[in-house]
Amino acid sequence: MLGNIPERPTVSGIAMKDVGVQKRKDIAGCNEPELTFALQSGNAPDPRLVEFVRLLARHAARRWYEQANKEQGSKRS
Repeated sequence: MLGNIPERPTVSGIAMKDVGVQKRKDIAGCNEPELTFALQSGNAPDPRLVEFVRLLARHAARRWYEQANKEQGSKRS
C-alpha cells in the first residue's frame, strides 16, 4: 500500500539527513586541536577555572539563599 511519503525537510536545499553527514565530514577534516594550553604569565590562574569557580559560587549562593528563605518562612508561620 503506497501512501503519502513526507518530503524530507531541507536547509539551504540540502536534505536534513545530508546536513548531518556534511557536518561529520567537516569535523573529520579538521586536524587542529580544539584546546590549546598556553602557559599564562607567572602564576596567573587559568581563566576557564576562574569562570568555573564563579559559576559554582553563584550556584552555592543561590542554594543558600533559597534555603535561608525557606527557614525564615517556616519560622514565621
